[in-house]
Amino acid sequence: MGQNKNTGRAGNNFGHRMAVYAAQHLGTELLNTGTKSNEVILDGQWVVLKSAHKKTSAVGVTLNVLENIQSIVAVLENKENQEDDIHNYTIYKVPVEWYKQHMKPSRSSPSAAKSTRMVNCSPIRENGEVIGELTCDF
Repeated sequence: MGQNKNTGRAGNNFGHRMAVYAAQHLGTELLNTGTKSNEVILDGQWVVLKSAHKKTSAVGVTLNVLENIQSIVAVLENKENQEDDIHNYTIYKVPVEWYKQHMKPSRSSPSAAKSTRMVNCSPIRENGEVIGELTCDF
């Protein structure tokens, strides 16, 4: 199913909420870049935090952000069934060059296709370095 204005807004809100939570979990904090792009310094690297629920097929990063970062950290919900509204996530890290080799333009709108590049979550799960796990109620 495609994204609409409401689901897009909900996804954006979830991404920002998860970025704050994941940054704290990883022992860092979001940088004030003026872009609302969820960037952090992690282990000396400039990275962007991306997140996805288990039914979300891909994560996206804007071209502007891709020029400034060294890695993408993807917080991906595990696919097994959850209990008591607790969600389990695995945290993966992929180098920006790997991301660039696997990315495709966004299909959500013509303007997004010009500025945002998507990578499916499956290859991130298969090839990313696991750097942690977390649980939360959202």
